[in-house]
Amino acid sequence: MKAIPEKKSASIFWIAWLLLFCIGSFFLFYGGIQHLAIRSVNELWNLGHIGYFALTIYLLVKTGFLKKVALPYQWLIFLLFSLIWGVLIEVLQYDTSRAPDLNDVFRDITGCLLMLSFHPALLKLSSFALRFFIRSAVLIALGIQLIPLAVALIDETTAYLQFPVLSDFETPFELDRWDGGAAKEVVQLDSGSKQSLLKISLNTNTYSGVGMKYLPSDWSAYKSVNMRFFNPTDQSLSLVIRIHDARHLAGPLAYAHSDRFNKRINLKKGWNDISISLSVVEMAPYKRKMDMSQIRDISFFTTRLPEPAVIYLDKIYLGR
Repeated sequence: MKAIPEKKSASIFWIAWLLLFCIGSFFLFYGGIQHLAIRSVNELWNLGHIGYFALTIYLLVKTGFLKKVALPYQWLIFLLFSLIWGVLIEVLQYDTSRAPDLNDVFRDITGCLLMLSFHPALLKLSSFALRFFIRSAVLIALGIQLIPLAVALIDETTAYLQFPVLSDFETPFELDRWDGGAAKEVVQLDSGSKQSLLKISLNTNTYSGVGMKYLPSDWSAYKSVNMRFFNPTDQSLSLVIRIHDARHLAGPLAYAHSDRFNKRINLKKGWNDISISLSVVEMAPYKRKMDMSQIRDISFFTTRLPEPAVIYLDKIYLGR
């Protein structure tokens, strides 16, 4: 068997690494998988910045253009490059399907430091203690970046075990399943009670509410979605319940009012138990059936409230 010539082997190496670099650069501006209901996959996607910048620094080191520069200046140049390129990426993401995020810049710097501290050519320190300190500090920074992924995995496991309960606010990290323009927090309605509820502080914006962005998506085996609200005021409050599937997020009818389930209810003073037939939800889109195995969101919101209001959500679950 003939050995691959050294020059040809080097060419193959560069083609492979540059191909990976170009693919990584493309995905920095590609909208990707933010629409998925799996938070851990989204968090893992965000961590791609770390791998991309570690690879970028590795490729720059392999060029050898800084090998005659003193080591401290090499570190400074690589860090400045990562900071400038990282900020530029976020600026260039405006008007693309990606949203600029300052946390991505910290991930970029983490990727750079990871390569700087573990590449043999970039950490020529005779002091074992100093090498250990630098590498430990970088690994701690990496660990901090991994926390959102760990939280997502813990909560997804919890959600799987809870199902068909979608959320009852009795376990850690459930608040991370929710988003929306209204302020929200998990509270106990009574000081002596151990029952946790989601406090939703509604404002006077055109639309104010919360939505469950991360949830088990297959509702096809169930007949109803049920929820329990508490209205602490004497006046009733008009609330819209909205449900949509994955298909609603794409295509010619993307985000169209007629392509999802919408129902307005009145929350009276005190406890309100709401039950919605999933067969009605399935038939809600005007020109198709909703895919009950790919539910992506259930939201609750008000429209143009005359004054701020507070409601509480106790529990949301599916019933057979």
